[in-house]
Formats: sequence, structure tokens, C-alpha cells
Amino acid sequence: MLPQRTDLLITKTHLISMDSAVGDLPHADILVRDGRIIEIGPHATDRVPGDVQLVDGTGTVTLPGFVDTHWHLWNSLLRGMVGDRPGNDYFTVKRALAPHFEVADFYWAARFGLAEAISGGITTVHNFDHNVRGPHDADANIQAHLDSGLRGRFSYGFPDSAEPGTTNDLHDLADLRTRWPENRLDGRLDFGIAVRGPYRTPPRVYEREWETARSLGLPITMHCDRCLREDDCRGCGLVRLEELGLMGEDLQLIHVVHADEQDIRALARTGTRVSLSPMTELRTMGFPKITELLEAGVQVSLSLDTLAMPTSADVLGHLRTIISVEAARTGSGVITPRRMLELATIDGARDLGLQEVTGSLIPGKRADFVLLRSSDINLVPSGDPVEALVYTGQIDNIDTVIADGRILKRHGRLRSFGGEQDPVTVAAARRDALVRRAAAEGNRNGPAAASIAPFDGTQSRSPTPANAQSPGGPI
Repeated sequence: MLPQRTDLLITKTHLISMDSAVGDLPHADILVRDGRIIEIGPHATDRVPGDVQLVDGTGTVTLPGFVDTHWHLWNSLLRGMVGDRPGNDYFTVKRALAPHFEVADFYWAARFGLAEAISGGITTVHNFDHNVRGPHDADANIQAHLDSGLRGRFSYGFPDSAEPGTTNDLHDLADLRTRWPENRLDGRLDFGIAVRGPYRTPPRVYEREWETARSLGLPITMHCDRCLREDDCRGCGLVRLEELGLMGEDLQLIHVVHADEQDIRALARTGTRVSLSPMTELRTMGFPKITELLEAGVQVSLSLDTLAMPTSADVLGHLRTIISVEAARTGSGVITPRRMLELATIDGARDLGLQEVTGSLIPGKRADFVLLRSSDINLVPSGDPVEALVYTGQIDNIDTVIADGRILKRHGRLRSFGGEQDPVTVAAARRDALVRRAAAEGNRNGPAAASIAPFDGTQSRSPTPANAQSPGGPI
């Protein structure tokens, strides 16, 4: 069980608010009541009653919590099973194991991924679930998110490797708000729909999904993966999506790595949002065109994508990788440390429509904070704290993470509440049981089925379905 929120006062921290009106304050106090920022200033302690919990921010830098706008939490259990060997790629492993997930696997995979999010200072996560095998699976993901203490969105997708002619479970999608009314969501979670779209489904499918989503007022998210499936691809075909009436501010496109000038103009014209996952894109797809998208005025945010590749929730490490790649690729001055922090905080909030709730630290917003120790050896001496964090900051510098007014990480350690099971330990056990179950099913189905064996440290995990294909990066 999550703890009740406590009123907090963070004192004497260097605040990087990510808000132009508040700016950066070298000696800030931040007063929080019932999960909401009440006051920011240098003398808030003068008017604070004794029941407020003090958090000494001396020697720290405080940022808004990071916002991740595209994360496949369900396949967090696949971390360590994906590699570069033949038959060991992301698609092969994912397709072999996805059908064998049980409801508890979905819950603990999400809890495991969200625990890593907390460790890395991510306080908002968009869960793009592209293996919803039934209503109970969706409910397990939603409950896991609420139990984690984090903010975010659950986007209801399709079973992995679903036939192109089948729609998402639109009836259950419409029923979500009945099963999960506002009072159950704690003000921290909303819903969307994850679709395959025109690249992978016929008009009778994607037209119905778009119509349903818009009639329900749900945001839409879709992988822009045409170039993973077509030879000699020279663009993403977004002008055609615009002509079909599919683009707009309610659509988030993932990756768009191969967007050409016409694609980028279509994104800008329609206000369509883009979530980039540079660490997986650089490995399997190409160079994300961050500079070109930003210069065109496209709404861009950043995301982890998946833990299966494997990747980690080291946001600061990802940001400096992006800066280095863009400097080498374009030489543009658009990508600066502060601009990178904006992409990881307030721009992520804008992508998810949460800019009035989180993404910057100002009175009235919810209390989603990250405190990093600025006195750690890798951050001193420091001239500009923003540059220091992005160029040399590490996940180990994160001292405290506060999400919606709850302290979820303190003094560098994740907090556990109410004697609940450790998500890391349980996720490891669920993964091993999943692999054994898939292997047993493969043996029953004969040699054409996946050949999977539990990992015991003496063999490599190499699930290899006979008909698997690997067209590119994570989808």
C-alpha cells in the first residue's frame, strides 16, 4: 500500500524550475501540501507549522521529475534475453514469449519497470501496451501503475502479433472508464489507445479505431514504422496520413526516424506530437532527427521504449548521448543542455497533455521532484548546474524522488511500503517461470514451435520461432 501524502518542505536546494517565470533559484525552499506545490521562495520556513516534514536540500539540485512518453512496460521481463546473436533479437524473443504471459506477469513486469523509473527520477510514464490479451491484462497494468505511486497514461493496445484484420478490443476500451472511475485513479492516470494504423492494418480496422478513439476523447499513439517494413524507404508517408484525416494534436507518433522534409512539415501543420526513443533508435533504426523536428516547431518528447533491448532509465546519460550525436550529425546549436532537460520534463508533459499538472516546478502544480546531490565528485566543480547535470550527471546522483507528494526514493534508496513484495525479486521469478512455460508449450507443439529453455547461467536465452522475422527495432 502506498503511504498517505505528507506535507513537505524542501529547504535550501538549487531549484531548476523549467519555468521561465520562476527561473533558477540557488537557495530555494519548496512547500508542498496534499501533493501540491504551495509556495516556492527563500523564506518559506518562516511560516511552516510543525507537522510539515522537512527535507534538507542542502547540497542538492532539484528538477521536475522526468516524463517518459513511450514505454512498453509489459516486456520489462525480457531484459537480459535480447542480444545481437541470430535468433536472439528483440522481435524473435518478444514474439516467442508474448503469448505465454499470465496476468501476474503483466502486473510485475510493469511494477519492475516502474521501480526502475523511480530509481532514475522518472515520475510520469506513458505505458504503450502492445500485448493486451484481455481485460484482466489491462487491469493488471493499471493497478501496477497506481501501486507504483507514479503518474502516467495507459494506452490500450492489441495482442502481440495480432492479425492485421482484427481491431483492438474497442468494447473493453470503452468500458475502462466504467471499471476505473476517476476516484480510483487518484488523479494520476489517464487512458489512451495504442494502434497499428495504416502501415499494418486495412482501412476497415484503422478507420474504426480512430473513430472510436475520437468519439471517446482518447489520445492515440502509433509506431511510425513504415521504414522497418519496406525496402528503399525514403520517408514516413505522413502526408498520406494527413490526407486521410488521421493526423492531429490527439495523435502521438513514435520514432519517425526516417521522416523526410514533407513528413516534418505535415507534423508541424497538424500539431501531431512525436516521441523519440534515441537509445533504441540509434541501435536498430537510424538517427532520430531531433534537430530538424525542433527547428520545424514539432512537439517532441523523449522516451525509453523498452527495458528488453536492454536499456536503462539513465535519463541524464541518454541526454548527453543525444547532444553528442546531434553535434556530430548536424553541428546545430539547437540541442543544448537546457533544451535537453526541457525535452525530458516540460515537453514530455506537453506531449501527454499534462503541462498544467507536472513537468515544471511552480505553485499550483503537483509535487513531482527529483533531488540530485550536487556535491558528488562527478558534479564538482560546477559552473552551470544544468550543464553539469547533462554532461556529467549519473543516476547514482539521485538522492530523492517525490511523486505526487509521496517520497518514493530517499538517500539513494527506493522505499518499500507496507511490507509488499520486492518488484525486482518477483519479476525475476516471473521471468523464469514464463520461459519454462513457453518452453513446455513449444515442446508440446513440436519442432516448429519456439525452442526455449529456462536460463540457468550456462546457456544463452535464444527463443527462435521458425517463422520469426526481425524487421528492425522495438515495435
